[in-house]
Amino acid sequence: MKTSTHSTDASIFEINPAYVVYPRNQTDLVKTVKNLLGNEQHLTMRAGGTSIAGQAIGSGTIVDVSKHLTNIIKFSHKDKEVVVEPGVIQDDLNDYLKASGLKFAPDTSTSSRAMIGGMIGNNSCGAYSAYYGTTREHVKSIKMLLSDGSVVVFKQLSDLELNDKLKLPSLEGDIYRFVIKSLSQNDIDILKAFPDKSIIRRNTGYAIDELIKNHKPFNLKGKGFSLVPLICGSEGTLGIVISATLNLVEIPKNKTLIVAQFNSESQALKIVNNLMRFNPSAVEFIDKPTLDASKNNVKQSANRSWIKGSPEAVLVVEFFSQKQEELMATVAGCKKWLKTQRAFDCSEVSVEDYDKVWSIRKAGLGLLMGIKSPKKAIAIIEDVAVPLKYLHQYYKEVKIIIESYNIEAVYYGHASVGLIHIRPKLDLSIDSDKKIMLRLSEEVSKLVKKFNGSLSGEHGDGRVRAPYLKDQFGHAIYQILCDLKNTFDPKNLFNPGVIIGNRSITKDLKLTSEPNERLITGFDWSEEPSFFSAVERCNGSGVCRQSFERGGMCPSYQVTRDESFSTRGRANIVRKALSSKNPIKSLNNKEIREALNLCLGCKACATECPANVDMARVKSEYLYQVQNQNDKIEMWRIKHFGKILNAGSKFPKLFNLIQNSRLSRKITNLEGSLPQMQSETLSKWWNFSSGSTYNYSVTVWVISDIYTEFYNSEVGRELLYFLKKCKVNVKLITLNTSIVALISKGLLDEAKQSLNVFYKKLSNIPKQDLIVGIEPSETLVWRDESKFLINKKMNVNLIEELILKLNKLGLLPTLKKIDKTILIHLHCHQKSLVGDQVTLDSLLLIPGLKASVMNSGCCGMAGDFGYLKSPIGDQ
Repeated sequence: MKTSTHSTDASIFEINPAYVVYPRNQTDLVKTVKNLLGNEQHLTMRAGGTSIAGQAIGSGTIVDVSKHLTNIIKFSHKDKEVVVEPGVIQDDLNDYLKASGLKFAPDTSTSSRAMIGGMIGNNSCGAYSAYYGTTREHVKSIKMLLSDGSVVVFKQLSDLELNDKLKLPSLEGDIYRFVIKSLSQNDIDILKAFPDKSIIRRNTGYAIDELIKNHKPFNLKGKGFSLVPLICGSEGTLGIVISATLNLVEIPKNKTLIVAQFNSESQALKIVNNLMRFNPSAVEFIDKPTLDASKNNVKQSANRSWIKGSPEAVLVVEFFSQKQEELMATVAGCKKWLKTQRAFDCSEVSVEDYDKVWSIRKAGLGLLMGIKSPKKAIAIIEDVAVPLKYLHQYYKEVKIIIESYNIEAVYYGHASVGLIHIRPKLDLSIDSDKKIMLRLSEEVSKLVKKFNGSLSGEHGDGRVRAPYLKDQFGHAIYQILCDLKNTFDPKNLFNPGVIIGNRSITKDLKLTSEPNERLITGFDWSEEPSFFSAVERCNGSGVCRQSFERGGMCPSYQVTRDESFSTRGRANIVRKALSSKNPIKSLNNKEIREALNLCLGCKACATECPANVDMARVKSEYLYQVQNQNDKIEMWRIKHFGKILNAGSKFPKLFNLIQNSRLSRKITNLEGSLPQMQSETLSKWWNFSSGSTYNYSVTVWVISDIYTEFYNSEVGRELLYFLKKCKVNVKLITLNTSIVALISKGLLDEAKQSLNVFYKKLSNIPKQDLIVGIEPSETLVWRDESKFLINKKMNVNLIEELILKLNKLGLLPTLKKIDKTILIHLHCHQKSLVGDQVTLDSLLLIPGLKASVMNSGCCGMAGDFGYLKSPIGDQ
């Protein structure tokens, strides 16, 4: 299998794996891992690949469960439990459970693509950990493959069952004997060495303190003994999760969201400890850089309505209750108190804006990482949790350290549990910034120890914190952790170097620099500020791997579930090629070609990706760079497509016969039922039927693209009929080529030439006149690609935008009532670059009509993908 796409996760590291395998079911998973163990080959488990400490990468075999091990095996409403495979996505699981009134409690910011196996590995928490706790509190049992190839089930055991386990003459027995003996002999020292017991989020080292605090035989009042809490947070270093039984909770009947906005970060953070007396389910902190980053993201900019002015910091405070009266009283008291704490605005969020708040909070990481700068907000010290009473003091001292290096940082996260994600902005392609990164990590490690905090709250130790664990725990307790790992995995084959490891964090860093000699590009990438930078903006957060119901990105990944066809996977392999000594040669390889061939060019990524990685534009640039390797016949056809259609329009019946012939299909690589050329072009019809000319006060120029001109002239006719009813002057401009087709095939020089020709025509139109396009992607070229190709934009309206403007001018005719409900499938470029509101608003002008936009993805017609033979193969 391809390996380049799995060389990174969302961390600062990059390690090329030897192999990548996708087990097809549980039996195949066990067989695959047993085979690897038998050959003493080390392996790394991977689910969503969103770990930010380097846990999901390794130099051995990557075993990816995200493609096939996605089944919900069993659900019991009575027992409030569900059995799942490790590749089940958190949001998909909760969608499945919603009708029952239950949910899996942890709510991570990556819930749209975070998978249960990864959540167990990292002991994920989410915003509501103050209310629900962490993943380990909600896992009942785990079916697991051990390093000797045996399959076991870890669950809560009675005293009798534990005694039976201790007698087993097997690796499972060795594990129980080691844990019971080591913890019994060192319980006081372990609790003293581990983070403060008040910290809810604690994911540093292995959770042996959790066993001592809450389980028999160490705590006689505790639960029966279970190794499940130990496996949660073990990051795939102790064994392989085959399936898990999860505890479920009831969905709260009532909830309210308050947003408190402050003029300084310090004002917000120093009140959190006292704020918790109101028992909120969540208190999330968002800083100004995160809020400001949402302005530059098409999707998130629409979610900013709840932000008042320009706050330096925001506390998002949420309350759950089963009783509405209690909730209202608590919220009223909390709002009153917050106003005494220098919050310049403290408002309850409307139901309509509820999701908008959480959307910006959850997109925070991706938004920050997508900033156009070589300095990125990197994950090295971002996961510290401290006792809540020390949160403000810790924040101040970390800020002093960061400012001493004359660098900036961003601050956001889970204030309710003493965890603020602090990310310094560094350029890791520069040696000086690498040294700062190393010194920062060392200094913060000492500071965490001072406050008896946890170096990791939920993201795990991975590779980025592993070198500092000995200092955190002391030699003796650290040795117990090493011995624990050795007992489970004596040959160190499960995710070596993770949690237990001493490799410097300056090693294995992701390639973040390009060759000195840059490519001569077709697009102007200076805003990024280079083609490489545009690709390198992908931060690995994996939003492109979410389920279809949550967005249109990325269609080919949704079908194949193959990382190579995700936006992240494509960005990863293109970035590596551009980092090579010979980028052109590296770009022209089979892996990149296959990955980008299945990019539909839908531009969903341009909106839905928090970093705004526009893979459609990246693909066009890639094709431009390797165009000499493209199909010569296909390139000729696209270059002269307008001329071909114009000649064919003289003999439309013959043209239709030829274009659908077997030979023509073979030469052009097309399949399916191709559109039929009309017997009369739109412009020819208009010349005969436009009728008398009038001198109205408003003139509308209609751009007829070549598809409308030759193939679908009926749509054009209807628009022209409609405009005549509006009593406006109508002028028709006919294009003689498809600019979108040229761009989608990487023919950027030809696209520039055509854009310049048409720009001259359009720029001569009086400014007070209105211009409208018919086909959305051809229309939207003028507000998207044209600025990167010819550094010019034109105000060309979509039909819906024109209708709204004519309505504002009072020029619409009386519209007949239509008592119908319609579903709309929007063109994906329109959905991405404009949104659906203008379409809905225009249709609301029709009396009686009800309309809603379908939650549909790209139909394949953003370019010519829908007509091409593109076998996906055995996926």
